[in-house]
Amino acid sequence: MSVVLPVNSGPQSALHALNRLAFGPRPGDIRRVLGQGLTQWIEDQLHPTADSILASRLAPYGSLNYTVPQMVAIANAGGPISQIRDEFYTAKILRAVHSKNQLEEILVDFWFNHFNVYLPDDFLQYSTPSYERDAIRPNVLGKFRDLVRGSANHVAMMFYLDNYLSRVSRVVNGVLVQGLNENYGRELMELHTVGVDAGYTQEHVFDAARCFTGWGIDNVNTGGSFMYRANQHDVGTKSVFGLAVAANGQKDDGDRLIDYLATHPSTARFVSRKLARRFVSDDPPNSIVDKCAATFMATGGDIREVLTTMFSSTEFWDEARAPEGKPKTPVEYAISALRACDAQVANGTSVRGYIFNMGMPLYQCIPPTGYSHRGIDWLNPSSHLNRMNFALDLAAGRLTGIVVDVAGLVRAWGGMPEDPRSVANFMNSEVLGHKLRPDAMQTLSRLALGGTPTLAAKVVGLCLASAPAQVR
Repeated sequence: MSVVLPVNSGPQSALHALNRLAFGPRPGDIRRVLGQGLTQWIEDQLHPTADSILASRLAPYGSLNYTVPQMVAIANAGGPISQIRDEFYTAKILRAVHSKNQLEEILVDFWFNHFNVYLPDDFLQYSTPSYERDAIRPNVLGKFRDLVRGSANHVAMMFYLDNYLSRVSRVVNGVLVQGLNENYGRELMELHTVGVDAGYTQEHVFDAARCFTGWGIDNVNTGGSFMYRANQHDVGTKSVFGLAVAANGQKDDGDRLIDYLATHPSTARFVSRKLARRFVSDDPPNSIVDKCAATFMATGGDIREVLTTMFSSTEFWDEARAPEGKPKTPVEYAISALRACDAQVANGTSVRGYIFNMGMPLYQCIPPTGYSHRGIDWLNPSSHLNRMNFALDLAAGRLTGIVVDVAGLVRAWGGMPEDPRSVANFMNSEVLGHKLRPDAMQTLSRLALGGTPTLAAKVVGLCLASAPAQVR
């Protein structure tokens, strides 16, 4: 299925697509998208290809390819784990800012958050990079069940939700020794697939957990690989939300349950609503959820096809004409600001610090729910203050490891960096979609030369801190 646009392809539509399918426009992106054709640009985003330029930017970070056992071995040898972790953080920011496959990066962020793990927690320091690389990234536009399988079979998720500790309960010397851990069975249903309102029972959660007994890790201290231990698996019959699991199964009990839940009608609606909340609005209309859920069921949970349905819908494009946009999360805001001033990322440490101060530290959401995709949940005075500080420091070139040249951008556009109105016009047309109010334009136009930062940096920073820059 191909995207069919229900709207005319113009600057407003291109900007909307760049704000939703990408982390916002770079200067010149609106013209580039319209020159290519909006439909073709969306198709290209849905079918990402190799990005040699991005690969060259990432080439210095060899640690991105380390396996979990390699990471454990490095840690045990007193190696530079903190440096490796910093490279992982920088790679995320670098990809989000510079990748031509913007939708892919958004989906990596989205699905990691859906199948959340908490990086600072002990063994997860060593396994989270592999988790994102091997379980999440390859599957973001594939079948949903492959995402669930990848997550369930990865040692990071096993550790995070304690499934590596779960085993069949046994009677020892006449005393029942409980071995079952229900965490993964519960979150698989509540957060990963059918959703908390699907109507399952505690008995279903209990039997779901039994399906995954024996799934574990060889050794969290010296190893880091998946290991299935048949002698720890519960081989009894199980019943989970309509699925009957026969006795004497092994690891395939869990595999069968994943396939069943990943293609369940309740999962189709739960996942479709969550995607719509990210791409359409904080409270998406039921009509778009219905359309996407129908596609999910008809295609066996094909994420690319679900998104094609979404991006072809009138509900998605109606948001381009909404009087107020969808508020950006701190990560969305920071990355969009970097892209808006054509920042070049050499090191992401300083950016990560600002995102932390905005309340959304990378890979550090403690509960398995992940961070909220509702933009309104991130609106508070503290976050606004930190966003403004970030915008002003970014435009002024104060962020270590980030290179910006706002005066050069304005000149390349044909403007005059010494003229505040010219700089404001540049930002308004290239990034903000002409949404700065006339009174804001008047205020920006009265800024005077002199002092530091430069006038161009002041105007760009204030534009990035403005209300239109806070929404998408």
